Amino acid sequence: MVGATMPMAAIAEAIQPQATAGQQAQADTTSSDTGKAEDGTNANAAADAVEDGAATSTGTSAVNTESADGTTATPGTAAATGAATTAPTPSLRAQANPTPEAISTTSQTGYAHSATATQNGVTFTVSWNDAPAGTATTFHVTQTNGSSQAKARMDVPTYWDGGSQESVCDPSRAAWGSYYSLGTAGHDFTFDFTASGTYRIYFYFMDNDRYDPQNDKGIYYLRTTAEVTVNDAARPSVTQIVNDAVAQCRQQTDGSEYDMALWLHDWTLDQLEYDHSLNWCSAESGLTRHQGTCESYQRIYSKLLDAAGIANGRITGNGHTWNAVKIDGKWCQMDLTWDDTSDHWYGDLDQRHLYFGLTDELMAIAHSDHTANYQKADYVYRSTALSNNYFVRKGKADEWAEKYADRIQQYLDAKEESLSIDANNQSFPLSISEIQNEVVAHAMNLRKWKASD
Repeated sequence: MVGATMPMAAIAEAIQPQATAGQQAQADTTSSDTGKAEDGTNANAAADAVEDGAATSTGTSAVNTESADGTTATPGTAAATGAATTAPTPSLRAQANPTPEAISTTSQTGYAHSATATQNGVTFTVSWNDAPAGTATTFHVTQTNGSSQAKARMDVPTYWDGGSQESVCDPSRAAWGSYYSLGTAGHDFTFDFTASGTYRIYFYFMDNDRYDPQNDKGIYYLRTTAEVTVNDAARPSVTQIVNDAVAQCRQQTDGSEYDMALWLHDWTLDQLEYDHSLNWCSAESGLTRHQGTCESYQRIYSKLLDAAGIANGRITGNGHTWNAVKIDGKWCQMDLTWDDTSDHWYGDLDQRHLYFGLTDELMAIAHSDHTANYQKADYVYRSTALSNNYFVRKGKADEWAEKYADRIQQYLDAKEESLSIDANNQSFPLSISEIQNEVVAHAMNLRKWKASD
């Protein structure tokens, strides 16, 4: 994990929802098992409801390439390989301050790239220059022939690198829906591009004042698009990072599906920390900005498993998302978000692997909505076995069961037909103890028991 860790209570979905409805609407509805394509292309919800104006570009193409030193590289070249570097702090500076600061009236001809859209005689322009790694790109937004009421906003960037397309951030966050006055000088928006690949950003213009018809251009939404292609060894693509991780995994494990799934689980937890602002929700943000919500954890793990050839699926419930993983022909449940902790509040229970290899019933203890999931007739990830549970595979379940053996044996020796013993973890929260006790019961059922004679 990068930086400080968080207690289990802090990441509980019931306390802090980790995936919004907006996220889930555009999140991957896919798994490698069913072969459905990732969604994510509908990340910019407003984009589907409006038409582009007459979009044109000046200077170089609106699709441009950033290199490490800020100079323009050749578009279309393969993403450079290399280890992931620490990304700068993500910047949404323009959205953090609803009152625009004084902005330079730099001429549009001073920018390397621009894109425009026109409607009702009004021209809406976004201009920008290439920025080197570690520096946020500034998008200067201006308008001509509009009224004093003209406003603009920047939508959530989408990212792709030859694989699936995804929203980098959660478009339901309030900051992404905020409009800012353009005035006569325009307004600046900034964004850090942290991975090689192509980013698309929609900018929306509105010039409509219902209280002042004399100063109303009648434009509700006008859209223009900026595309930035990054090809930079200092900023490897998501696909490159994933492939490098899987190659390392193959070298450091025995190549079995269980060992690889466990290695990739732990590697994912080391890459990012939970984003309590609920803004960053993508594999891109998790792998290059080291921040993300449950969507990031689920997406990253899914990409890693796909690259390793391990079948997996996406599960949702209680405003949360996690993975189903098929190991040695058996489905089990994995929740990396809730596993991402370094806390050990409950004796010898390794909380970092509490949600690794659960049945549907055990996952439903943590996420109650999951009961409805696995009871559906078309549910394809039915998880009934604990054979790939972390504590079972590591032998910890047997150790826990052994602590009950003497008490159980006394009932057997007395030839009692039923028995009742107190659990050793009664002080634990039910969401922890019920899962642990089911794992212990599984281990007990695998033991051979007999009476004294």
